[in-house]
Amino acid sequence: GLKKTYYGVDKVPRYLDRRTNMTMADENEMRDDVHYRAALLTDLPGLPSDFTPSDDRQGMIHHAESDLRETKFCAPVGRGGLGKELSMRLSHAAVGVAPSLQEPTTTTPPTAARRTPSLAFREGEAETVRKVLDKVDATSSKRMREGFNERNFTAGVLNSFFIFFCLGRFPEHFWILYFVETVIFIPTKFVSMVKAKPLCEALYYLDLCWFLNFAGMLALFAFPFTFLFDIDIPEEWRREVYLAAVGAACGPLLGATLVLPFVAFLFHDSRTMTGLFIHLLPPILTYCFLWHADEIREAWPNVFHLDYLSNIKFFPDSGPFFLPGTGLGTVAGNGMALYFGWFVPYTVWMLAVGLDLPRTTRRSRQRDGTPRPPRYDTVFHSTVRGGLCILLGKACWGRPKSVSIQQMENNDFELRDFAVYMMAHATAAVSSIYILAYPCFTSKNAHLCIIAGLIILCVHRGSKRYTYYSTAMYGRLIRTNFEDLIAEDLAEESKTK
Repeated sequence: GLKKTYYGVDKVPRYLDRRTNMTMADENEMRDDVHYRAALLTDLPGLPSDFTPSDDRQGMIHHAESDLRETKFCAPVGRGGLGKELSMRLSHAAVGVAPSLQEPTTTTPPTAARRTPSLAFREGEAETVRKVLDKVDATSSKRMREGFNERNFTAGVLNSFFIFFCLGRFPEHFWILYFVETVIFIPTKFVSMVKAKPLCEALYYLDLCWFLNFAGMLALFAFPFTFLFDIDIPEEWRREVYLAAVGAACGPLLGATLVLPFVAFLFHDSRTMTGLFIHLLPPILTYCFLWHADEIREAWPNVFHLDYLSNIKFFPDSGPFFLPGTGLGTVAGNGMALYFGWFVPYTVWMLAVGLDLPRTTRRSRQRDGTPRPPRYDTVFHSTVRGGLCILLGKACWGRPKSVSIQQMENNDFELRDFAVYMMAHATAAVSSIYILAYPCFTSKNAHLCIIAGLIILCVHRGSKRYTYYSTAMYGRLIRTNFEDLIAEDLAEESKTK
């Protein structure tokens, strides 16, 4: 049991005996010539840095090389007598077992020491790290292509500050800012949705939130257009549009902002910021028209006729509960009518066409009888394959998880899943009119507090995403790749066995 230490001014290396804690020079029974021959060991070239093993397992791996070490270290001190004793001590110290003066009866060639999963990080460090770094670099490059850079981040932050500045300082002109923002961001997002892989996402624009924003943009464009070209719009039509806008913006859109986790402030990502704007800006715009109507009427007297605001109601005279299509002329009635004006055509289209579009094996056939290739995705498929299919299958139908996973992989969902999805969608939308739109209509402070709370929530979601980008994402990526490499080692070892 020898270990290396240093003594003297010149730091000449010496070997310390672990049993006696004495240098060789202090061993009385050793002769001077033994000192000389033992010192020759320090001059041997190529002494391995891991000469003394860190544990017994490493020692057993080195055991296969013990005979080679004996041959190497016996050369300077001789094969017989003391030279053999020293070489045996060193060879057994290398394998981490008790010293013995007996020669081994069998010899294992160095090639017999095979690579095991526990040594994957010792024998393939360079290649392993290179593979992991390639993955990290690929992920970083992808984020950069998606706009994760300082320029987009700065523009996103400044744009958000500008929006809130205009809300506080110029509420009577906020409708212009909303129109400009949507005209810029919606086409930009549409281009990225068309280019999305593996399925085109252009049909996402048929979803409710997009439909309501397109209707709002059309109304904001129509009112100035009629003024410029002297086209008269009946006052009653203006009033009905206004009531429907208040009910839809402060109801379903506010509710979607509350429950959808992807509605967040990601300042660098124009796609995410567009999704945030179409959910959050319409309720803010409605706040301006509800509680700053006098300023808007004074600034734009010929564009917006808001004289009817003093004579509007939230619920019909029959009460708060009514069938869709009834109760028109009120905020709740017009808001529900607008919602079901989207709900019915969308449901019919999904049953006739939409459910089949993303299927891996479509039911629609080409002229030669083969299935048409999947090309388009829908919001329903994107939502359900995110894990909702497993939840619906387990809670509603008792469907095995493996079956749900297979449906998610093939984008082939059951009609009853779609029925439950649309029923839950309608229930949430109608409930939001009662729970969110009503307090926004009756109280300026409530409206402002709800918007402020949702802004804080969206900022929090964005901060969680940035935290993930800067910490957990790369750690998880590295762990995943190391797990894959260990699995490869296990597969290779099983093949060799």
